[in-house]
Amino acid sequence: MIDPKLITFLTVIEEKTYIKAAEKLFVSQPSVTYHIKNLEKEYGITLFKNSRDLELTDEGKVLAEYAKKCMIDDEELVNNFKKQNTESALEIGFTNMLVDMRTLSSIFDTAKSSDIYFNCKDEHYDIILDQLKRGELDFGIIDHSFYDEKLESINLFQNKIILIAKMGGKYSNNNRITREALQQATLVVGPTYSGLYDATMQAFKNKNIKLKNKMILNAASTNLIVNLVENYDAIGFVYENCVIDKILNGSLKRIELINYEPFQNVFLVYSKTGSMFPKKQLFIDKFKKNKE
Repeated sequence: MIDPKLITFLTVIEEKTYIKAAEKLFVSQPSVTYHIKNLEKEYGITLFKNSRDLELTDEGKVLAEYAKKCMIDDEELVNNFKKQNTESALEIGFTNMLVDMRTLSSIFDTAKSSDIYFNCKDEHYDIILDQLKRGELDFGIIDHSFYDEKLESINLFQNKIILIAKMGGKYSNNNRITREALQQATLVVGPTYSGLYDATMQAFKNKNIKLKNKMILNAASTNLIVNLVENYDAIGFVYENCVIDKILNGSLKRIELINYEPFQNVFLVYSKTGSMFPKKQLFIDKFKKNKE
């Protein structure tokens, strides 16, 4: 359990006064003062430059970062102990652009064969990573590169990004589009925070494709990208796995752009420090085995 003095310290920083900190913690103001003075005595430092505006000293800033880390670690530990003591489903978060992906069915097939069940939600990848570290999620499946020393990942597969057009629209008569035509088209891509967007734009940069057009629409889901492509007679950039059915049944047209074949990796992510209760470890082991 986190040291109560550190909780008091963080509350003082948040509330800006000892009085408000005491009210929030349901303790007396002298108790708050006592905790702060004991922290300073214990570490041999001064936490605040003055008692009026409570501006942190350099040493106070270091201790504040340590206290925040302790809070996160403590919350993660509590969540993991709760998970071990229940038979509830595992919590899994997907980044938004992966929700419609056919390939993800293999993940649920793997889980089902081991009597593992999930509560699923889609979310921004930064939020997923934060919730993994806090123990609020057991797994994240993200289409975005990242580095965090507290998280482990397994590269599940590569997502091919393709161009799509409206069947019967102005781009559907040809199988290819030129760079010049692309520059004049309305383009529909993923949201700027998504791995789909990053990979799409990075591939443009790598191939020295400069987009002069101003009509670039961002859409937060594959279905919305498809709707905008159809309504605006636009060119869309999507993960192939998310629209393959629509291409095969003839409701969407796949368009080629010469020498443009971007992709994005999809990762299974989990906490290195979280407790590995049996079903969670079994799920990880299965995917590691599949990668061998």
